[in-house]
Amino acid sequence: MTELSLLLSLLLAHVLADFFLQPTAWVRARVSQHWRAAALYYHSLLHFGLTLAVLCLWHWLNWSMLSVWLLLGSALVIAVSHCLIDLAKSYRQGFRYFLLDQVLHVLVITLVWLALTDTTMAQLLALAHNNALSPDVLLLVLAYLLVLKPASVVIGFVLNQIATPATGAGSGLPTAGHWIGMMERVLVLTLILVGQYGGVGFVIAAKSVLRFSDLRNANDRALTEYILLGSLLSLGLTLLLGIGVVQLLG
Repeated sequence: MTELSLLLSLLLAHVLADFFLQPTAWVRARVSQHWRAAALYYHSLLHFGLTLAVLCLWHWLNWSMLSVWLLLGSALVIAVSHCLIDLAKSYRQGFRYFLLDQVLHVLVITLVWLALTDTTMAQLLALAHNNALSPDVLLLVLAYLLVLKPASVVIGFVLNQIATPATGAGSGLPTAGHWIGMMERVLVLTLILVGQYGGVGFVIAAKSVLRFSDLRNANDRALTEYILLGSLLSLGLTLLLGIGVVQLLG
């Protein structure tokens, strides 16, 4: 097991304990009872066990000279910090706090990994810096950015030249189409970059099926043409950009 494998294994243990092996009842108990919830400590103990199992496996496979006490201490640091972070989060709910919670967990795991493998933060930052500034990575980042806001602006500009159909009470969420379009373009671009062109056809077919009932019930040719034009523009721009990126990377 390499040093990178150890980090990935620790993160895998975290994901398993936090999302797959944590019953919903534990989460509810922690939110309602905070530090008095026994589920909070059960959850932390689960993290301790999985983390210790990963560290012991890495120690055994690599014949490392680390002491058993150091492995126990490292697992304990991750488990205790997880307990404290989850306890703090139990007083604040919302998506931003969920993200902060996960970032702190990953940060603690990364710091423990750095300490165990004698990898310095400078080496880690240098590796990330060199990889992040490579032409291929920059090209991919640029491509994903282009299919988000710039593509939406271009599509909106073209569609605004056409009379926008009036929206009624049953028109749905105001910005849902905007977000659906961005996620669709990201998905299509990803499929093109990995060479799964058949998956692009599946995305188009799935969207057509979902839109079919709305268009059939609308009895509005202008609305049908408006939606069709927007979809073709979105997919067409993404296909052209994706194929161009593939050619440049290839």
